[in-house]
Amino acid sequence: MRKRINTLNASLLLNGVSYGEHVMNPGTVVEDVEKLVRNCSNTFIVRCQPDRPMTDETYCALAKFAKEKNLHFGFLYAYQFPPKGKRSHLNAALVQKLDELAGDLFLGEFFGEAGSDKAAKDKGYYVEGSEVIALQMPPQDFNDMLAAKENFVRFIRSMTAYDDEIGLKKTFLVEATALSRYEMEGGIRTPILEVLPGNPENLIPFTRGAAIGYGRENWGGFIANEWYGGYRHEDELKRARLELTYKYLYLSGANLTFLESGNHEIKSFGYDLDENSDLCRSYRAAAENFENFIENNPRPPCGPLAKVAFLAGNADGYTDFMGGSSWCQFGRETWGNGDAEKSWDILSEIFRCRDWHDPSAFAVDGLDLNNAPAYGTYDVIPVESPLRVLAGYDYLLFAGWNTMTEELYAKLTEYVRGGGVLFACAAHLNENPVRGGAARYICGGDWSELFGCKAGETLRVNSGVKFGKDSFVKNLRYPGTSNLWCDANYAAGFADYVRVTLCGGTARCVFSDSFQPPAEPHIPVVVEHSLGKGTSIFLTAQNYPGAPAVMPLYRQIVKAILAASHADADIRVTGSDRVRFSLFYDDVTGEEKLYLLNTSYSAKNEVTLHISGGRQQFWLSPLELKTVELKKNVVKIGSESSADSCAASCRGIC
Repeated sequence: MRKRINTLNASLLLNGVSYGEHVMNPGTVVEDVEKLVRNCSNTFIVRCQPDRPMTDETYCALAKFAKEKNLHFGFLYAYQFPPKGKRSHLNAALVQKLDELAGDLFLGEFFGEAGSDKAAKDKGYYVEGSEVIALQMPPQDFNDMLAAKENFVRFIRSMTAYDDEIGLKKTFLVEATALSRYEMEGGIRTPILEVLPGNPENLIPFTRGAAIGYGRENWGGFIANEWYGGYRHEDELKRARLELTYKYLYLSGANLTFLESGNHEIKSFGYDLDENSDLCRSYRAAAENFENFIENNPRPPCGPLAKVAFLAGNADGYTDFMGGSSWCQFGRETWGNGDAEKSWDILSEIFRCRDWHDPSAFAVDGLDLNNAPAYGTYDVIPVESPLRVLAGYDYLLFAGWNTMTEELYAKLTEYVRGGGVLFACAAHLNENPVRGGAARYICGGDWSELFGCKAGETLRVNSGVKFGKDSFVKNLRYPGTSNLWCDANYAAGFADYVRVTLCGGTARCVFSDSFQPPAEPHIPVVVEHSLGKGTSIFLTAQNYPGAPAVMPLYRQIVKAILAASHADADIRVTGSDRVRFSLFYDDVTGEEKLYLLNTSYSAKNEVTLHISGGRQQFWLSPLELKTVELKKNVVKIGSESSADSCAASCRGIC
């Protein structure tokens, strides 16, 4: 029986709508909200407008309405866009009254887009002399990445401190970037991803990982389909994208889903449509369909199960959405998004099948070119997460910026010693937080305990590499030979590497520029090291993996690790790379549910379920979300289009 490895509670499902994106009438807000939530949500958010503030009586009327209808509710932008002369739309007396009227139904305050405002936007977004807190340009004189990160955390704390002052303990933040972890550090209770700005398949793991790393129970998605689902509102693809977004959030384990706008009015990109338009009706229909779906399809409490996590490093400023400068440091070339930030491009390749002719792909229990991680899910975990959180993953992989510390290095050492697989580059061992500064390696370059090697001189290399064929890690298969008689691969330009001396480690990959084996002594490029119950994998690149000359080799290792994790899983799904899947379970009853989503708008796709030596093949229609209940002797496959489900026997399942 699987055991819960984090505090998330997937059984909670709140579906909501937002009021006030375009038109907000304080005199009719209760009536307007009542129409919005009818049949399509159990939660609502009211957006606070600085020029149209609501009275305390209106706030209380909303609380009474929510209590009467058993609806959860909260308020967006209360602090960030206050009425003139006030610190917030909310105050201590009002918060106390709302708590008295609605109790736990009152969710509290929702902050909005702090990361995009303070770390992602370009210079032209900022209005000089703005009195609005959210639109003030960040300082332009940060000395290093740690200083920039700490400034952002202080900004978040300034907001949460006021809410603490007025007795408002429940705080949410709707964030369009990958920076939710720093908002958790600043006191935000629950992260909410604004979905569709940026790539949701990249950003959801950051948001969910922030919740896991900081011991939260819930996270959510705020669906901005009107603004970011496409520029042409009448396009049928935009409506389908909304449906798919709801399903993807469900598959990913989101506890709270909110529709930002579109259901009440559409006033973007030159359109002006009211609630009676066909388009607004389609938004309400999508919300209502999802509400009906979650009522009839409860999830088990634990999940989605992930055995692979990428590490979001110390002071990493990657955002995914908007902006060309790290931490909004405009006009400073060294702060432009560079190799560290581009390293996260690897996430866009995780679910992409390898080409049919790729000789580095290996068949394990069937022909499978899919790079999906174990159980179809990965998280992006903050490095500041406690060891018990990191230990819940079998594999940890570094990608973007990291400022190494003694505490972090010791924690990673214990992670490997306890049985984990860690993959890092020399770039991730740098203690210097200055962008473009000289490398200052942890432990003075003596990495013998964790990585089985010591640092020497810097090598500027424009050469291919060759792999040996074996690995300490189960099912990890490098594209190599036992005698190194083969072509050298992955030569992609000049890059800097650390020349290491092996101290217990084993070279799995060495530099080569010919078909014949390289001359002795071989210069290691990838080193594996056994420590306790686990294994470290070390790429000697001083450049971050996003460097063009490093990425091809880094990509190969990442894909090999993902394939190993999938091959080692007791439940596997193979087939089209348009299908996404996740596994949820009950750690008390042993119930397991596998969810599969066909993300193709037009193509029917087949998948194969591998479990206990048996196989079951079935098709998914375009946009179909299918539930598979896993029992001892049968696989019960449900269909979202029918209330009925059928039990299908599966050969070899016991």
